[in-house]
Amino acid sequence: MTTQAAWLLAGLLLAHCLGDYSPLATGRMQLAKANGGPMYLIAGHAAVHTILVTLAVFLVARPGWSLILIAAGVELITHFALDAGRAHLGRRFPALNDHLDNRFWYALGVDQFGHGLVLVWIAGFVLR
Repeated sequence: MTTQAAWLLAGLLLAHCLGDYSPLATGRMQLAKANGGPMYLIAGHAAVHTILVTLAVFLVARPGWSLILIAAGVELITHFALDAGRAHLGRRFPALNDHLDNRFWYALGVDQFGHGLVLVWIAGFVLR
């Protein structure tokens, strides 16, 4: 792995953490993800992630605009799909929203793993 790849992955992971675990993820966004909507809040949350990922890609890798736009599109679509899917499952299976239930943590782990795979793909795509 090159130094640039390591910095890009670090930047993408930081972007993800900021998007999920900082005030950028508002309480309303978190409730929408847990309760299945409204979808515009989940889309807004995905847009926040997209902006952060785009910024990390631009600052670290400095690829051409076409690669930046593709990376942004992939992040927007996959982040929305993963979170909307999780919201749908949480509405259908309330245990997935109960942090005292082990199934909540399994679902969160699968969700975060999915987001991580997308970030690894974006890094590989941008730096190819």
